[in-house]
Amino acid sequence: MIRIRWKSSIVLGFTILCLAGCSRQDQEIVSTDQEKKEYPSQEGWNSQIYLSKAGRLQAVVRYGHMMKFDGLKVYQFDEGVVVDFYDDEGEHTSHLTSDKGEYHEATEDVVGRGNVVVVSDSGLTLRTDVLRWDNGKEKIISDTLVMLTTPDYDTLYGVGFESNADLTRRVIRRPWGVSDQSIDFEKFENAFSERPSADTVVRQDTVESRKK
Repeated sequence: MIRIRWKSSIVLGFTILCLAGCSRQDQEIVSTDQEKKEYPSQEGWNSQIYLSKAGRLQAVVRYGHMMKFDGLKVYQFDEGVVVDFYDDEGEHTSHLTSDKGEYHEATEDVVGRGNVVVVSDSGLTLRTDVLRWDNGKEKIISDTLVMLTTPDYDTLYGVGFESNADLTRRVIRRPWGVSDQSIDFEKFENAFSERPSADTVVRQDTVESRKK
């Protein structure tokens, strides 16, 4: 009987040590995971950023949730982004929405990611997955698949896009499209202020934009 009790005590003690050791290991893992997780140095909700150049308002960026991390000059938006663009006279020109986005503090560039839609006040609609507002060039740029729809529901696709904010002066790379209307190609080409250097580029310039 004494031997049985002694062995039972050893087994019980060993079990307690194992449980204690496992508990310490679990705590160390949780602690390590918490140390590895990086938390933002700044956060903001439902606010806006104004972009201007030489005292002229270029765009207003509105976001649902903003995060900024130490060492990075990038503000991340993860709860929707809305951007309104303005021309040299301060008139509204177009409206952008996306699921997520970024604001680069050093360049004042804005990037929209996920379900990016730009609607110009003239009725043109651009859809893509990633779009960047280059603040220095004052242009919106995409290197991925884009779809441009006119007010007459003509649709033009391409891979690569560059335009001013109101979509009136634009370059579409590797284009193809669908239209229910007959097209006067001679008149269409004569409307270009500058003809494309290659057949893989379509440049479109409206009469209204040339008057500006």
